[in-house]
Amino acid sequence: MAHDTHASLGGRYRDRRANAKQHEYRLLVLLVYPIFLLFAVVARLVPGSRQQSAIIGGRRRSVFSEAREAVHTVIPFAFMG
Repeated sequence: MAHDTHASLGGRYRDRRANAKQHEYRLLVLLVYPIFLLFAVVARLVPGSRQQSAIIGGRRRSVFSEAREAVHTVIPFAFMG
């Protein structure tokens, strides 16, 4: 019985830790997204900049989707290690 109790405590600890990491991830996204949005807007305004990554299937993506993709590409590196 003691083994079952110990295992369930470990499971609860893992669940709590996973929830904390999800909360931290969302908080970082909320903090960093406006910065990446600003960079996406500035990149569009710079004359002569050719952004091939902004064009998918012949249609240009919105600055919001560019910023969202950049955030979800960069933020996971904060959780490595």
